[in-house]
Amino acid sequence: MTNKLTIAFTRREAELYRSHGLLEEARQLYRQVMDEAGTLGPSLATSLQEKIRALEGELAELDVDLTDVVSERELCILREGWGDAQSPSDIHTCAAALGSIGLYEAAIEEYRRLIRLQQPLVDYIRGLTECLLSVYTPETIEAEIDAIIAHDQPEDAHPNILRIAFAMELAQRGVDRPALSLYEAAHRIRPLPDRIQAHVKALKNRLDAHPEKDQTDPAAARATNPAYQLKVRLANRLARLRGLMRRLRKS
Repeated sequence: MTNKLTIAFTRREAELYRSHGLLEEARQLYRQVMDEAGTLGPSLATSLQEKIRALEGELAELDVDLTDVVSERELCILREGWGDAQSPSDIHTCAAALGSIGLYEAAIEEYRRLIRLQQPLVDYIRGLTECLLSVYTPETIEAEIDAIIAHDQPEDAHPNILRIAFAMELAQRGVDRPALSLYEAAHRIRPLPDRIQAHVKALKNRLDAHPEKDQTDPAAARATNPAYQLKVRLANRLARLRGLMRRLRKS
């Protein structure tokens, strides 16, 4: 009886996951039932195999690794328990997880905390830049970077450290016009060293050769990507679904 009840509940849980679009979670639960279905006859095993095959077909069409979405979202839920005791490592873990599942605005806020905590550039500049490019267009990203520098850069830091770092990251990704604008703004504050001037010269040459290169809108392109849209929906639903699962287990 206990085995039958366990399997019945697990199937109920799997159906609920599937109805909310959490296909990988549902598939894993059906496989869990399969491990115990031998004592319940071949008809149940056949039914479960059909459900698993259908889910695997849907997952293949989506081509999205939903296992990563689930595990990383759960890491972010843990953040609530860290409170004021969060370490920079905890904050970086959460920022990276949020960014990986498409919650870019939330990730940006976490990365900005690392700036205020005066953490090394290498700990946040790449991830923060990628999140900013996912939210802002080439025409608007410079203003957001200026706001980050104004509000988050420690007063005793080199006045150009963030501005130059962002410029380099943008240039590496081919977002040339805002990168050049950041370099020029930095030069007005304090003359740039020769090695940075060399970067600026190369950037100007590239812009002269390809003046329209960075006119695309990466945020709009990503927002219309079906895989990205799916990840955002799953991430937003998962926290609510976890609470529902806990209530079901108590009922």
